[in-house]
Amino acid sequence: MSRRLMFPRWLRAWHWINAAVFLELVVTGFSLHFADAGASVSFRKSVIMHNALGVALIDAYLYYLVRIVVTGHWRQLMPCRGLLADIAKQTRFYLLGIFRGDHHPFVATPERRFNPIQQLAYAALVVLLLPGQALTGVLLLYPSLLPQAVVETMGGIRPIAEAHSVIAYASTAFLLVHLYLALTVGEPHTGVGAMLLGDRMPAPEPQD
Repeated sequence: MSRRLMFPRWLRAWHWINAAVFLELVVTGFSLHFADAGASVSFRKSVIMHNALGVALIDAYLYYLVRIVVTGHWRQLMPCRGLLADIAKQTRFYLLGIFRGDHHPFVATPERRFNPIQQLAYAALVVLLLPGQALTGVLLLYPSLLPQAVVETMGGIRPIAEAHSVIAYASTAFLLVHLYLALTVGEPHTGVGAMLLGDRMPAPEPQD
């Protein structure tokens, strides 16, 4: 019986590189915010590392955008009909079914890896959080890109720095929830091991 790859190699490579870069951004960002509270990395090194990692994150994001267009992976983020009913079903599973040992209401396949809540969460990450993080980071690195009138209206670039921090906290919360669900409710072909090795699942049996 033929077996299909759940996570292609390019997606697994991007996933782990992106995760490593983001975690380093969290560490260096913490050092920037709490330099006087005994942070493990000096402020100067944190600035250099944070900026370099930010550029790496943007490069990884652009690579991901190109790949999802070329491979058609963008369809994975598009919800199907009956979205509200599917969200309600998945929410009941997360709140109750997990603890009763119920089966997943949606079986992940290479053609549709995400349940409806995952689709919305990943779409928000790709369309809102990552672009917002990149844009605010670039503007903090190159504030001269902003028209002086805009800076004066905002009273400086502090609102951009605050937005950058809020998005970073939201992204960190996403990462924690993502890790929790991957470790607790991931099926063998969709869990952490599958993202490491790709994993394969049996192809559907031909219909007579």
